[in-house]
Amino acid sequence: MQPGNQDEDAGSFIEAARREQIVAAAIATIAAEGFARASFVRIAKRASISPGLITYHFRTKDALITAVLDRIGARLDAAMEGGPEPVTGYADALRRIVTGHVLHCAHYPEDMEARREIITTATSPAVRRRISEGGESGRAELVEFLAEGQREGEFRAFDPDVFAGALLAAMQAVPRELRRRPADAGADYARELADLFEAAATGRAPVTPPDEKEEQEEQD
Repeated sequence: MQPGNQDEDAGSFIEAARREQIVAAAIATIAAEGFARASFVRIAKRASISPGLITYHFRTKDALITAVLDRIGARLDAAMEGGPEPVTGYADALRRIVTGHVLHCAHYPEDMEARREIITTATSPAVRRRISEGGESGRAELVEFLAEGQREGEFRAFDPDVFAGALLAAMQAVPRELRRRPADAGADYARELADLFEAAATGRAPVTPPDEKEEQEEQD
């Protein structure tokens, strides 16, 4: 590798790290102070950098907010995949979606508060369009997943669009519901919600995974 390429790699790494720092500071600022007050000046202060450095990496606030939404969405999607273990079926995948979402909300409340602030407050047409398109795409993907589970015989007969609407509404309410519960209630709430939707989808009582059953027996 030539020295020039090493320099370019180092520069790219530093720029990527700086963008990461700015996005993290934007999430924290929006969550703590609200979307309307999350100016480049306030975000820069939280990141301990100059506002001009934010402008260098993100020419407009829309560009920064899009990066914030992408970051939160990527982390949430990864959480709902449920880890590296192979998926054993559609019911398992549904449990991973619900459980992963709840646990992510419990472990990263800043992400979810910033996301809520952007969705409910952002007025830029570009950002509103980004939010709308993302919501429609996510719902369509969920509806297709439910329909596939029905075609494979794992899920009972129901309207996938109605089920998807109910599930998305429940997931949207998770951050608010967690605030009403003790700080360590995330795992129990995740299991209860996953049990509820697994039973609704399959028409059968959910089977407690062995590791969860052992934990329950130890608590008893």
